[in-house]
Amino acid sequence: MHEEPLNLLGIPPEDWAATPESVRLALLSLLDIVRAQSGQLATLQTEVRELQTKLRQNSRNSSKPPSSDPPSAPPKPPKVLRGRNAGGQPGHPGSSRPLVPPERVDEPIELLPDQCPTCAQVFARDLPTLAGPHRTQVFELPVVQPHIIEYRQHTRCCPTCRQFVTAELPADAPPGGFGPRATALIALLRGRFRLSIDDTAECLAELWNLPLCSASVVTSCARVSAAIAPLDAAIAELVQAAPSRNVDETSWPTATRRGWLWVAVSPLATCFRIQQSRSPPALRALLGEAYYGIVGSDRYVAYNQLATRNRQLCWAHLIRNLRGLLEEERAATCWAARLLEQSDELFLAWQLYKGGWVDRVSLQMALLPVRQAMRGQRQEGAGGADPKIAGFSQELLKYWDALWTFSQVEGIEPTNNAAEQALRHAVLWRKSSFGSRSAAGCRFVERILSVHATCRQQGRSFFKLVTEAVRAAWAGQPGPVLSRPSAIA
Repeated sequence: MHEEPLNLLGIPPEDWAATPESVRLALLSLLDIVRAQSGQLATLQTEVRELQTKLRQNSRNSSKPPSSDPPSAPPKPPKVLRGRNAGGQPGHPGSSRPLVPPERVDEPIELLPDQCPTCAQVFARDLPTLAGPHRTQVFELPVVQPHIIEYRQHTRCCPTCRQFVTAELPADAPPGGFGPRATALIALLRGRFRLSIDDTAECLAELWNLPLCSASVVTSCARVSAAIAPLDAAIAELVQAAPSRNVDETSWPTATRRGWLWVAVSPLATCFRIQQSRSPPALRALLGEAYYGIVGSDRYVAYNQLATRNRQLCWAHLIRNLRGLLEEERAATCWAARLLEQSDELFLAWQLYKGGWVDRVSLQMALLPVRQAMRGQRQEGAGGADPKIAGFSQELLKYWDALWTFSQVEGIEPTNNAAEQALRHAVLWRKSSFGSRSAAGCRFVERILSVHATCRQQGRSFFKLVTEAVRAAWAGQPGPVLSRPSAIA
C-alpha cells in the first residue's frame, strides 16, 4: 500500500518499515498537498497561457476589428517603397468633373480680354473672339427654403340637415407635416449617415430650414420603415433564392440587451435581420427553411448545420488564426509558418485566375500541390501532441472540402469579405447608437440597411428609391420594384 510514496520519495522499503507511524502519516499528508498544488499549478499555467494568447490577439491574428487593437498591437507591415512620388504618375489619365451642358448653366458670365499682357495693346470692342471659350464651372449651393403646401379645408353647413361638413384631405396627402422627399431625407440621415435623432433634427434645421423636433424624426423613420417593407421582403426573397450567399453576424443590443445582426450578401441583393440569438434557428430564419446553394462564412459553430458541399470557409479567418498560432511562440510555430506559406501560394493562384491570366482548369491544377501539402500538414497537426494544434487540424480536416469550393464553383470567393464589408457600416452605427430599444426600431434598422446595401449593388439611387416608395405608400399605389436576375442579365 506504500509503493507509490516509496517510488515518489525514493525511500528504500527497509527505511520505510523503520520509520515511525507518525512520520509516515506526515509524509503522506505532505505528498497529498504536493499533488493538489501540482494540479492547481498546471491549471494556473493553462489559464495564464490562454490569457496571454488573448492579450496578443489583434485584427491581424484574430477576428477582432482593427478599431479594437490596443496600443501594444504590432504596426501594419510597412509598404514597399517603389521609388515613385505619391499621387498620379506620369502618363496617368487625369480625372475631372465633367462640364454640364450650357442649357443647364443658371448664371453664365461672359469674360472678354481687353488688353494684351505682352505689348499692352488695348483691344477694340468689336475684336472677334476665337471659336469656343474656355469654360470654368463653379457649383454653389442655393439657400434652401422649404416648399410649403397648405391644405385649406373649408367647412360648410348643409342646407338640408344643418350639419357642418369639412373638406377631406386628398388621398395622396402626406399623413404628417413633411412630404415624401423630406421624410425620405430624414431616414437617409439616420440610416445612411448614422446621425443621432437630435443631430438629424439640427442638420435639417441648419441646411434645409425644416423645423422639426426629435419626435418628428422618430415618426418619419417609422413611416419610411412601413413604406419600404415590401422592398425589404423582396430583398429577402432574392437572397434566399440566390445560388450563393456570404453570411456573417455581429452583436446588436436590443430591448433585452442581447441581440445579433445577421447579414446575407448575394450577387444581387443584401439582407439584414436582427435576431435574439446566434444559433442555427437564427441562421435558418435568414436563409429560409428550404435554402440551397453555396454559403460562404467563417467557422462559427452555427454554420455547421450546413452541408459541407454547400459551404465555403473563409480563408481570411483561417490565415488570421494561423498568425495567432505563429505569434504564440509554441513548439509548433513552424507548422503554422508552413501553412501560411502555402496560403500565399493559394492566393497567388487565385489572383492569377481573377486577373484573367489562367482559366479554372489551370487554377485547379495550380492548387493541387497546395491542397496535398496542406492536407499533409493538417494530418500531421491532428496527430501531434499540442492539443490546440490538434483540435484546429481536426476541425479543418472535418470540413476539408468546404475550403476548396471556390476552385470548383463559379462566382464563389475564397474569403467572406463581402459579408464583413457589408457589416462595417452597421458596426459603426451600433457604436454610436448602442443598438435598438424597440421592435419597431429593429425593423427600421433591418429595412434601411437592406435597401441601402441593395441599391449600391444595383447602382440605384437610395434617396430616389425611398422617396418613390414613400410617395406610393401614401397614395395607396404599387411601390418601386427591385431588379431581378433576368433584368440584370
